[in-house]
Amino acid sequence: MRTLLFSFLFICAAPFMTIAQADTIMDPIQPPKKAVPIVLPDSNGQPFDMAEYKGKYILVNFWAHWCGPCVKEFPAMQTLYDALKEDNFTILAVHAGPPQGRVRPFLEKKNITFKSVLDANMSAKGWDVRALPMSYLVSPDGYLIYKALGPREWEVDKMKALIQQHRENSQ
Repeated sequence: MRTLLFSFLFICAAPFMTIAQADTIMDPIQPPKKAVPIVLPDSNGQPFDMAEYKGKYILVNFWAHWCGPCVKEFPAMQTLYDALKEDNFTILAVHAGPPQGRVRPFLEKKNITFKSVLDANMSAKGWDVRALPMSYLVSPDGYLIYKALGPREWEVDKMKALIQQHRENSQ
């Protein structure tokens, strides 16, 4: 009976949890944790090392082409990337699992220009990815400082404010 009650309460609360997530662009990680290095092939099959982005804020987004919410947030992420790429910011999309052959055509069709890497073996396990999409903001010194479970609208002004707040608190 107790399990049934908790299940009922969870089902009733789920829509409100989704609404609450949508209002918060990202949640802080306290204390910040060192980001696990990502060294994987990119969507063109070329080797990529996340260390290439050292010194930048990196929005690392774990996604899959078959994940509807993941696909839905890609246009907003592209807008975010276009707006902030000249401001020490980039996006790294990590495609989780097979089939890898569908990723490049998907990215080309959607005109996605930020970097996407292929994690066929789910080797980025140290990132505590619980569901897709899952995103983390990595600080220029390589620490996980914010996270977002589930899709976001990725509003440029909110991300600018989040990054500015971190910059001010880091000085």
